[in-house]
Amino acid sequence: MEKREKLRKIVFLLKNNTASYTVVKNSETGKGVFAAAIIPAGTVLFKIEGKHLSFEETVALEENESYCLQVDLKEYIAMHYPEFLINHSCNPNCGINARLELFSLREIQKDEELRWDYSTSMLERHWIMECRCGEKNCREVVRDFDLLPEETQKKYLEQGIVLPFIVEWLKENKKE
Repeated sequence: MEKREKLRKIVFLLKNNTASYTVVKNSETGKGVFAAAIIPAGTVLFKIEGKHLSFEETVALEENESYCLQVDLKEYIAMHYPEFLINHSCNPNCGINARLELFSLREIQKDEELRWDYSTSMLERHWIMECRCGEKNCREVVRDFDLLPEETQKKYLEQGIVLPFIVEWLKENKKE
């Protein structure tokens, strides 16, 4: 990335905080998080933090189970507001990196909904969701990362948006 682009992102982050460049409002699937201004590609939007939960504690949340982010084979984080309102897309404009930062994968336009692919953090064989993202490449069902098409897995791995426990699991369990 060229020096000028890095400087532009730093200035953007200094001038703005999460509250000033995102807004919660109604989306096609309920509530969602939207860009309140143009967000440059590579901008960190949220650091995902919250209470650490076991698989069993997460399942006990019932309908709120989906508000948790899987961060290890049997460990989850109960995400804070508004992070848990960020919806899924099979063609995401955001991703979560190894530092649990949600960042923009490309420039996001004002009023565009922030969306990430939930499968990039899933490896449990428990939770699935009917997808209603409306993208041309919609998979119709959101499920574990290793069940994604190989080309999608490769793309997400190259983008650095697959959580580390999944990357390690793939190394240990994929046959060449």
